[in-house]
Amino acid sequence: MDGRGNSISKRDIEFIKEKLLALQYKPFEKKFEINIKAVGYLTYLFQKIGIRPIIVGGHAVELYTAGHYTTVDVDIVLSGRDAAKEILERVGFTKHSGERHWYHKELGLPIEIPDDLLAGSMDKIIEVTFGDGFFVFVIGIEDLILDRARAAVYWDSASDREWALLLLNAQWNDIDFDYLINEAIKEPQTKQNNGVYNLILELIDETKNYNKHP
Repeated sequence: MDGRGNSISKRDIEFIKEKLLALQYKPFEKKFEINIKAVGYLTYLFQKIGIRPIIVGGHAVELYTAGHYTTVDVDIVLSGRDAAKEILERVGFTKHSGERHWYHKELGLPIEIPDDLLAGSMDKIIEVTFGDGFFVFVIGIEDLILDRARAAVYWDSASDREWALLLLNAQWNDIDFDYLINEAIKEPQTKQNNGVYNLILELIDETKNYNKHP
C-alpha cells in the first residue's frame, strides 16, 4: 500500500496504530513476519512525509536468508529523525536509551535507528511487499554482504564471515558482482589482514567451489 503524500492525518495514525496492535493477536505467525509487517505499517506513514525507512543489519540478513538468521530488534536507517520520532510516539512506541532506540510494549518490538544515511547504494535497495499491499525497503544484497565482510575483517568476527558466505550462497543469482567487487576495492587494506576486497574474492571462490557455480 502506497502511503506517499505530504501529510499524515489523525485517521492515518489511528489506522496504523490499530494495525500494529492487531499483530499481537497473531499467535501462529513467526516473530520475523510480525516484525516485517510492523515496519511495513510504519513505512506507510513515513512515506507520507517523504521519509524512506530502510531495513539494515540482522533483520535484513534474516530476510535474505529466509529466516536462517534470527535477531530480536529491527535496525532501520532513515532521514528525518525528528519527524520519525513524533510518528513512532503517536503509534505506541516509547523511547529507550537515547534517540536511537524505540520499543513497542504490546508487540515486544525493539527498533533501532542507527544512522540517518545508508551505508550503501540507494539504487540497490529492494522493495518487499506483503499482505494488503504494504511493503518495506531493504538494503541491497551487495551492500549487506559488504557490511558483514567489514565486520569479519575489522572486528575479526568469524560469525559475520559465515553470514557473508551464506548471503552469497542464498542470493547468488541476484547479486551484481561488478558492483560488489568494485565497492570492496574501495575498502582499505590493513596490516593485520588482507582487507575486505580479498575476503570478498575468497568468499566468492568458496561459494563457487561448494555449489559448482560458473
